[in-house]
Amino acid sequence: MKPLVCAITGANGQIGSYLVDHFRNNGYIVYELARSKEKVKDEIYYQYFDLSQPHHAPSLQNIDVLIHTACYFDTTNSNYQEINIIGTQKLFQQAKIDGVKCSIFISTISAYPSACSLYGRTKYRLEQYLANTYDNVVIVRPGLIFHTPLKGITAAIEKIVKNFSVIPMIGRGNQLIYPCSLQDLAKLILKLSIVQPSIKGPIVAAAEQAITLKELISYLAKREKKRVFFLPIPFYLVYWLLKTAEYFRLPIRLRSDNLLGLQYANQHIDFSEIKNLEMDFRALGPVID
Repeated sequence: MKPLVCAITGANGQIGSYLVDHFRNNGYIVYELARSKEKVKDEIYYQYFDLSQPHHAPSLQNIDVLIHTACYFDTTNSNYQEINIIGTQKLFQQAKIDGVKCSIFISTISAYPSACSLYGRTKYRLEQYLANTYDNVVIVRPGLIFHTPLKGITAAIEKIVKNFSVIPMIGRGNQLIYPCSLQDLAKLILKLSIVQPSIKGPIVAAAEQAITLKELISYLAKREKKRVFFLPIPFYLVYWLLKTAEYFRLPIRLRSDNLLGLQYANQHIDFSEIKNLEMDFRALGPVID
């Protein structure tokens, strides 16, 4: 049987890099679409791709499945939405021209109609565009990614836990977080690439059992075998401190937009599609895979 051919954007990122290995281990031919060739796993299957260069769309001829994980993350850039939206639109237009059979868009659980974070609003706009324009696009909304080594916002929180015993806590720390095991996410995306279902609604890829921000910090502290103390701070004070740091371009890993996403997370998560696919996402256990 001829192996399926897959193209993965953001192949150097946390999700994309893991998917490259997972799909190759399952017999796929995988093209790595990324800005830099330095971190790719196989240069023979490398293609240049940059969301900020929409007029240089990669060739997707003979690709069976396109998985779009790439995202421009600098929400302090005034062109943030334009880069992500136009770059993604051009990519999927190219996929249609080149006859890609199935495309999978990696969105976020932060995407919903009244999202407060720029990241969530931008992803939601792209979801709407793709759902209304194409019949062969599946939308996946991962929760907060957990995988060793931690990256992104979880890595930023872990660094604070490692360096300080007194941890600033946003209010009571009751903001809800839905964990997403990267291993489980890869299994879901592999299944979608094989089945290629016609699903218009977004698929939430996360454990139904949410944890609070305070529980997450306690969990990370326990991993470090460290005792921490919480210092409650009003949300808007933390928010404006981060905004000030961003204004002066200080090297911080936690963004004010991340904070908005946590504070004003979607309270009405629909897990029906993932249940229909008979897929389970593990809750945050004693060990992170």
